[in-house]
Amino acid sequence: MIATLFLFAALQTSPAVPAEDRWEDLVLTDNRACTADGAWCVSLVEEVWEGEVVVAPVVRAAGDPAPGGEIKAGDIETYQPWTGLVRLADGGFLAGVEAGARSMYSGGGGQASELRLYRLDAAGAAEAGEYGAAPVLTVPLRGSLMIRACFSEADMKQRAGACHDEYSFDATLKTAGGSDALPMLDYETVATAFPRGVSRSEDSLEKAPLTKADLVAERDPKCSYQRRFVFDAAAGVYRPDQPLPDCSDYTIP
Repeated sequence: MIATLFLFAALQTSPAVPAEDRWEDLVLTDNRACTADGAWCVSLVEEVWEGEVVVAPVVRAAGDPAPGGEIKAGDIETYQPWTGLVRLADGGFLAGVEAGARSMYSGGGGQASELRLYRLDAAGAAEAGEYGAAPVLTVPLRGSLMIRACFSEADMKQRAGACHDEYSFDATLKTAGGSDALPMLDYETVATAFPRGVSRSEDSLEKAPLTKADLVAERDPKCSYQRRFVFDAAAGVYRPDQPLPDCSDYTIP
């Protein structure tokens, strides 16, 4: 009861609820991401839903204590607050967790992350629905991979000295105006591969030799795209205006 009263009192002195949904950029410092003026901060907590540990965001106003506890990331897993925050007109929030994974292998490695976006109530906690505190949106956020492509001097010659394939993926998410429930969201991605014409699903050494003209990063039209997400209130999740393509070559290390 005391903790509840403390949180209620703190919220009375919090920044005013916006008249409409409002986007805030956050600055990541250590394990918190805060607005430039420090008025709002996002931290992460571990919660247990139906026996499974879930890493979820929480929002706190300036002066409120950050939640305690350490996020127990594995050797190949990382978690950090997403550096975007949507303050909703109903007093709630959209806040996210950037969940990362990485892999190392002979002559290369990679890392990638996805955004898990949660709807939070006015107290800054994840809203529990029929399936617990589940994200309302999960999308790939970024990826970077380097794969060894030369195993002999002949390979080096065939590859024109470019002995690694490199794959890059980067995505942005922004609000796109209001709707009956939550704001629409615009999602845009850019994917590139180097050298030109390489693919993780093909052996580059079986292709024609590379030339100097091939030593450029090539934009992948399939995995460089735009989508608009609209909230489906009945399902409790965001839906894209078109299906997302399979871009696992860029988003799974």
